[in-house]
Amino acid sequence: MMLVERWKQRGAGSRKKAVLILAGCLILAGASLTVYSKYYKTRYEKGMAIASGFYFCSNYMYEEEGLNDIEDIEELTRRSGGKLVHEDLVNRLMVAVSNKPWAAGNSYTFDVEVRNHINQLLYNDKDLNVAYMVEFTLLDGPDGADYSVGKTVNGADVGNDIPLNNGNTIKKASFQGTLEGGRLTWENYVLRVKLGSGQTADSYKPARVLMMAYPVEPAFLEDTKKIAGIIKAEYNITEMEITDQKFTIEDELKEDSWQERVKKESALVYQLKTTGNYFVQETDNMMQKIRIKWNPNIFSLNKNDRYLNHAEGTRLVEYDGDAGVMVIETAPYSSIKFVFFKKEDFDAEIQNMTLDEFKNTIQAEKVE
Repeated sequence: MMLVERWKQRGAGSRKKAVLILAGCLILAGASLTVYSKYYKTRYEKGMAIASGFYFCSNYMYEEEGLNDIEDIEELTRRSGGKLVHEDLVNRLMVAVSNKPWAAGNSYTFDVEVRNHINQLLYNDKDLNVAYMVEFTLLDGPDGADYSVGKTVNGADVGNDIPLNNGNTIKKASFQGTLEGGRLTWENYVLRVKLGSGQTADSYKPARVLMMAYPVEPAFLEDTKKIAGIIKAEYNITEMEITDQKFTIEDELKEDSWQERVKKESALVYQLKTTGNYFVQETDNMMQKIRIKWNPNIFSLNKNDRYLNHAEGTRLVEYDGDAGVMVIETAPYSSIKFVFFKKEDFDAEIQNMTLDEFKNTIQAEKVE
């Protein structure tokens, strides 16, 4: 009986110890899971991120397979026998090109952002401030232009532009920044391309600008995510061309019957078709002039013409109804139409005209 009671007491004590040990293990396990889940949240292992709680991206740089194995931009641009050692990787990087005209015809800028977010909702935690390096260099020899990169603070230049070339000598520009966690954060770098002194668009050949960014702190983020991209400043000019101009009924006019056809019209519509590779947004510094000339003996411009009355996006520069001349400034439109009313002597004036002569009674031209 005594042996049984001692066994029960010993068993109860062991069970209590087992419960206490188990509880302790669970507490430690819970703490460990919290710590390690936080750690592995951004931990790099075997070439891939364990989880997606760390955000590091750009508007011009992206992840690419094999990039995490590259130490820095110097390794990425290392050459052997005149060829890039990592040419295959470089060729897989996304290339962005200029899509607007050059300012004053001789310079172009790209705003390159490094971000801690991928959208309005997904950004780094407040306890994850990320220090990073971003590097720029040229992949090709500069030909006819000077390249430089600077950092902006609150949208303003801080006067720290670093040249990427000195003549034909290629340099590297490096910046260190910090992305504060807990909110949407980004830092901006301005890449400038400017035609060299005495250079023209004809002598300019765009060089590819390589960019690479990667986190350096906290230490556990090293080699976790490297992003890169290429920018190419293709030359675009603020150019607009008149590709077509004619009366809207011109295709209906025949050599032997055009006079009877136009006499039936109370007014004639003249249409211009233009093309251009730029747009105007809250500014008119890229607008170009078009001069419209007509024979004032047979036509008068509609007094309610939208261009004559300062239509939105245009500006009237000159108008002389008696001389049959109007100059407007406008951006490229798919079509521009003018309504011309016939004067009293219209029938008599066209009586001895050929069809080609009639077509030339209204003409449009670009004003340089």
